[in-house]
Amino acid sequence: MNIAASSGMRNNAAMRTALQPLEPPQPPDPLPPAPRAQAGRNEQVQSLIKGLTLLSAFANAEVLGNLELARRTGYPKATVSRLTSTLSALGYLRRDEHSRGFAIGTRLMGMGASVERNIGLLRVARPLMAALAQHSDMSVGVGVRDRLGITLLELERPRNNRLVINSDAGTVLPIESTAIGLAYLAAAPVGETSRLLDALRKRHPHDWPEVRQRIALANAEFASLGFVTSQKSWGREVSAVAVATRVPHQAGLFVFNCAGPASQLDHQALHKQLGPSLCEMVSLITQELQSHPVAPLRPLSVHVP
Repeated sequence: MNIAASSGMRNNAAMRTALQPLEPPQPPDPLPPAPRAQAGRNEQVQSLIKGLTLLSAFANAEVLGNLELARRTGYPKATVSRLTSTLSALGYLRRDEHSRGFAIGTRLMGMGASVERNIGLLRVARPLMAALAQHSDMSVGVGVRDRLGITLLELERPRNNRLVINSDAGTVLPIESTAIGLAYLAAAPVGETSRLLDALRKRHPHDWPEVRQRIALANAEFASLGFVTSQKSWGREVSAVAVATRVPHQAGLFVFNCAGPASQLDHQALHKQLGPSLCEMVSLITQELQSHPVAPLRPLSVHVP
């Protein structure tokens, strides 16, 4: 099953251990002051963090001015101005001559296209996802983890789309309350799962027992069926099934889901129809990538602008 049921079983014992009643969180030990010799290095790290935070403000591919970027990041306008100037010079941002704002630069777009091509996942997955979307009359998506969320990379909708699913490529779904997020938690390596559980416990101090129980049930479901389901997830009238897989020759997990209105997806539909169909699709995708790996470009780069 790509991430075989045996993988889920290996993680299951660790998950049960991780989900035992937790002691009250202890305050962290205070960090010692940074040595003077490290001051320059720390400033460089902070500059990197600020630059990456500023780039994340462009997640919706908007054109943004320095004032808006300062509002979104909380950084002083002078800091934002220095960052946009540097990132523009490096090609990560580009200046819009009409609005005098900034947009994602061609260097970032080129890196994204190169990564997508070298993984090859979406090229293989799109037609199979589209076929399942048409056959099931549901939306089919694929995503990767971003901190405590799952970012959708692609979403295929049925051709005669009568469904109202308020998600699209770029949407970030919570990892602890959606099928696609719970499937990731069930299939992730033990060390990663432990770190995520600790972070989720800190984020949900008041309803942690409920979150913990939901994760435990998803882990058991994944171990026995190879997929995870959720009904009316994230407080919405949406139900879904999801399965995680490793792409051949690539690190990390990718998660596929099939989602639609809860009124049309009861327990029987999720477990007997959509779950097996989604697993079959994911199996075909990984088999195709295993049989036909993406050929590397030669030369990898031909020009340094």
